[in-house]
Amino acid sequence: MKRIKFIVFAVTFLSLAHFGYGQVQKVDSLKNLLKTANDTTQVNLLRFMSVHSRSINKENAINFGIQSLEKSKEIGFVLGEIKAYYSLGVTHGMTDDYVESLSYLNQCLDLALKNKNFYFVHSSYNGMGIVYKRIGDYPNSQKYYLKGLHLNDSLGTTEGNSSIYMNLGVLYDLMNEDEKAKESYENAIKFYQGDNHIDNENKVNSNLGVLHLKNSDYHKALEKFLPLIDYFKSADDKSDLCIVYGNIGNCYLGLKQFDLAQDYLMKSLDIAEQMSLQQEINVGYQRIAKLKLEQGDYKAALEFSKLNLKTLNQMGQMAQKKEAHDQAYEIYEALGDYPKAIYHLQQEAAYRDSLLNETKVKEIQSLQIKHEVYIKDKELKENELQMALLSSNIEANNKRMVYLSIIVALLLLSAVLLFVGLRNKVKSNKELHEKTVLISKQKDLIGQMNLELEKRMLRAQMNPHFIFNSLSSIQHLISSDDKKGAMTYLTKFSKLLRQVLESSVNANLVLNEEIELLKIYVELESLRFDNSFSYAFEIDENLDIHQYEVPMLLVQPYIENAIIHGLLPKKGPKNLQISFKDQKEYIVCTIEDNGVGFQESSKKNVEKGPSRGMSITSKRINALEKFSNQELVTVENLKEGTKVTILIPKE
Repeated sequence: MKRIKFIVFAVTFLSLAHFGYGQVQKVDSLKNLLKTANDTTQVNLLRFMSVHSRSINKENAINFGIQSLEKSKEIGFVLGEIKAYYSLGVTHGMTDDYVESLSYLNQCLDLALKNKNFYFVHSSYNGMGIVYKRIGDYPNSQKYYLKGLHLNDSLGTTEGNSSIYMNLGVLYDLMNEDEKAKESYENAIKFYQGDNHIDNENKVNSNLGVLHLKNSDYHKALEKFLPLIDYFKSADDKSDLCIVYGNIGNCYLGLKQFDLAQDYLMKSLDIAEQMSLQQEINVGYQRIAKLKLEQGDYKAALEFSKLNLKTLNQMGQMAQKKEAHDQAYEIYEALGDYPKAIYHLQQEAAYRDSLLNETKVKEIQSLQIKHEVYIKDKELKENELQMALLSSNIEANNKRMVYLSIIVALLLLSAVLLFVGLRNKVKSNKELHEKTVLISKQKDLIGQMNLELEKRMLRAQMNPHFIFNSLSSIQHLISSDDKKGAMTYLTKFSKLLRQVLESSVNANLVLNEEIELLKIYVELESLRFDNSFSYAFEIDENLDIHQYEVPMLLVQPYIENAIIHGLLPKKGPKNLQISFKDQKEYIVCTIEDNGVGFQESSKKNVEKGPSRGMSITSKRINALEKFSNQELVTVENLKEGTKVTILIPKE
């Protein structure tokens, strides 16, 4: 579906674009004239050179335009300055530099308004409407088109309204406001004041036909398209005739009148091939493929589809490639060739995704352009304000300077006070933070000291308990009249007591010394109970017993508990196994007996009451667990006896 393009400036982009296709020789001839021209003629020649350079070299076109502008300012040639601004706006607009285009058009508008040059005011409005339409800012585009109409109303003229209504029709079509588009196209015919009414009316009808075709109103579209054939033939306008034939064929295709559709589509394709109109050739291939597909002639549809894909691969846009692959998918699906159908479906999806990404990029670019235009507009308004301030009298300026100085002084004073306050606050916060950290460290230190004192207190309680038990054993031997046993026991007890007293100043003891104490203790208990049980100590070869320190007599109550409550009540062989093994972070002490077991022992303990030694040891274990995230003592009830595992932290 094609619209015959008809977008007009008061001095149109289109006409200037045609100007831009001149030969390099034209620019050279203008340069020769420039050497002998007077000032105002130089301004005009530079502007003409800018126009002729657009299609050759954008940079040269801009440079010539700027020279024309600067020369106009130098000699005070206001009309030349207005025209230079407008020409530069058009040049940047034709090369898609919309920010600069709007900047120059705004400056042209301001200068034209100031000098009441309403021709260029009108032209600036129309040009800005076109630029905003191109960047997708339709509300602003509409605003400037309507400003042009309102200007003409205020001047009591309708000159130029036709071109504005034509542009508004295109804009409303893009905005999908069809009724407004139709009304604008009708007004474009109504207000036309040129010499070629027929040409204007036919181009409007072509756009109206496209509007009807877009809405699938094929009969109304044909009413607009069919009369155009004779006109474009008489004007020998083959390009527009090609487009009209294609649109008519599309209408008949929509009406399912396939013979007429094929006739017009082939005519359009023939002209396109004669004139090498590649885009129209691709459109023709696609439409004829669609026609053949709907007729059920899949073979012919496939041939035209292949031709379309082949040419599009060389120069087609993504949107066209997406549609072409989608059509190929439908044809192969109808032929039952599903592998190829799937391939084209995948290609269609890929182009659809790429097209979506491209659309997003364009949207982002459009937003960026809008933002830059906003910044430019803001800068222009600030410049206008500055000019207004400069034009004020000296007295008013002096007052403003005084007020400004006072405000600045107050702001500086406020800033200084605020800075001092913030600095003091930061300093106070820093001091407070340092005190908080110090208090926290002291609190942690006190906590550690409390825990250490608690361990020392519990160990101090443990030593008397152990001594009391040993003395009880000696008393038992003496009362039994076992003087030899009592003497042996007393000798070993004195040795044990000496070691305990020597290490009483420390909460911890080297593991080697602790093991020696435990061996003496177990030997004493064995003597006390007439060697009624056997015992053994097992030390891991990898464990350095001279390196690590352990809490003094931490293990002893568990050994005592195993002997008194586990082994003694048992009949038969009684064994006690004590081992020390090396682990990554712990020394693992295991006390295993084959006594009566944990449950039986627990019953007797309930009857007799809790053991003082075990109570103290539990508190010592709890104190140690504050330094560890792991349970340090586990008790297992074996088939015969009990196994107690104690994890003693190395640190």
